[in-house]
Amino acid sequence: MRLMALLILFFAMHSFASTQSTPDTDFCANSAATIDDQIAACTRAITSGSLPTPVLSATFFDRGDAWRSKGDNDRAIADYSDAIRLNPQYARAFASRCGVWLIKGDNDRAVADCSEAIRLDPQNAKFVHNRGMVWRRKGDYDRAIADYNEAIRLNPQDANTFNGRGVAWKFKGDYDRAIADYNEAIRLNPQGSSAFYNRAGAWHDKGDDDRAIADYNEAIRLNPQDGKAFHGRGDAWKAKGDNDRANADYSEAMRLDSHANDRR
Repeated sequence: MRLMALLILFFAMHSFASTQSTPDTDFCANSAATIDDQIAACTRAITSGSLPTPVLSATFFDRGDAWRSKGDNDRAIADYSDAIRLNPQYARAFASRCGVWLIKGDNDRAVADCSEAIRLDPQNAKFVHNRGMVWRRKGDYDRAIADYNEAIRLNPQDANTFNGRGVAWKFKGDYDRAIADYNEAIRLNPQGSSAFYNRAGAWHDKGDDDRAIADYNEAIRLNPQDGKAFHGRGDAWKAKGDNDRANADYSEAMRLDSHANDRR
């Protein structure tokens, strides 16, 4: 009953917010606008002093998203925190702040925020998936797998969750289960390079470098700017004794990584 009451309150606030929007709040939430224009519109709306609390909370949240897209994680956290202060039942704000804590490497705060998001919205598979990712970053692979299991139960069509669970199995040394999960991730999303890259690493760890090279080839075809895939393929060529091809891949990996650093 308490959960139902909270959901009714949340949707009522969301509905109220949508009817009390202004041109600035609408533009603030417009992801098609430039980030700086979004932030400016959000700031005008926030400082106007005229927004009702539900709309103000949503506007802080939208500005937090814009700051996050801009790479300003501290300001993003500040805005998500204000959104939560104004609406402590704002599950998406907890989930988004969890993601920024993860980017900043503060895994303990990330777990706390993801857990609160799940408490508020336990049927949201994405929230559960995200906490699994945090557990994985913390090296707690059993808890990561438990969360990935639950996320898959809630949404069995999410390739990213199978891919993430595969990584957790790989770190536990269970390469067969890892490969099975990568297979499913690839079946669900054959255009995703990450699962091919991860499966290649598992094949390499199992000593099957021919299959590893085939998967690295596909990962590179799908994402030719991925220096890690070239480096991984270089390792597989080296294991097969083909040092010329290995060195060529290592060189390309270094070139791509150097260009990536130049763009940062």
